Amino acid sequence: MITHGAVVSGIGRVPRGPDPADVRVAALAARGALADAGLTGGAVDGLVTCGLPDVVDVADALGLELAWRTAESDRLGVLAAVSAAVAAVISGLATHVLCVEASEPPSPARAAARRFSGRPSVSGWAQWHAPYGAGTELVTTALAARSYIEAFGLTRVELAQIALTAGRNGGRGIGLREYLDAPMLADPLCAHDCALPAGGATAVLISPGDTAEDLPGPAVTVEAVAAARSASPLWEQRADLTGMAIHDAGERLWEGTELVPENVDVALFEDEFSFLALMWLEALGFCAPGTAGAFVAGGQRISRAGALPLNPHGGQLGLGRSAALELVAEAVSQLRGASSAQLDGPPEVAVVGIGGATAAGCMLLVR
Repeated sequence: MITHGAVVSGIGRVPRGPDPADVRVAALAARGALADAGLTGGAVDGLVTCGLPDVVDVADALGLELAWRTAESDRLGVLAAVSAAVAAVISGLATHVLCVEASEPPSPARAAARRFSGRPSVSGWAQWHAPYGAGTELVTTALAARSYIEAFGLTRVELAQIALTAGRNGGRGIGLREYLDAPMLADPLCAHDCALPAGGATAVLISPGDTAEDLPGPAVTVEAVAAARSASPLWEQRADLTGMAIHDAGERLWEGTELVPENVDVALFEDEFSFLALMWLEALGFCAPGTAGAFVAGGQRISRAGALPLNPHGGQLGLGRSAALELVAEAVSQLRGASSAQLDGPPEVAVVGIGGATAAGCMLLVR
């Protein structure tokens, strides 16, 4: 858990793009963040990349002379990498740190190639999962959701509120009957519980707090960040099968701030799978353990006009799965009053939660 001393000075977004391994996508987002902060690449001395492309390739494409860099291979751990960037800025290891993430675009050709590429070679723990098709985040999340349902009685109608709200906010709403009739992908998660890949890239620039007055636009203060990783890469090895790394990170976030959940005006949560958003609500203390279903029942509380608007721009379920850092960029836009899906206000405090069963991170941002 880290608190105070850093700001988000710039954000850059590329909503759609080619293969994320193409460094040009990440470079476009990075240049957008620099322009937003009124800086050039010469000011950047720290770099974080998440997933593709490689950190060396991004540094080369942008011509960055770096004092500090790191890379995160697990996209669900993206905020753990951002936490490291915040720590680097606060400690003085770097002054301006670019955090860049690109997301894989939809590709029928790529999907077909994977389907007919033969049996993959697996070893270690994966050999106990791959034969059953259980080595995916979808199946892991579905198993966690089933465990939660058995323990606390979450209903499909309650779970549906995440997808229904995302659809309304993203401009392509679905009805409850359509949700309930959708094909099941991994029980209890149906097609509407899973975000489709959309591609694109996002960059976020972390800078020292004392640079805020020199920025061309409003800086957003990083009030606190926290991250967690499970000891095992296997969710089912947790002692408590109703919990996730999400809960570990969420508990740590509030340790170094005087703010409390009631101070939060808007929530931007990972919803690649709808169940993850429910877990973030509990993990961050917006409702008691086992009561997330009741908290979202009817959908009003998490609507744009509700007490805790959830992903008011549509999130990943409503817009497609882009870079997870997009949630941070949207939180910054909301706090600046500059979002294309702006809430009335604008809000003063936003919380971001990204991650899943075995890796997670969260961030508290203040205008």
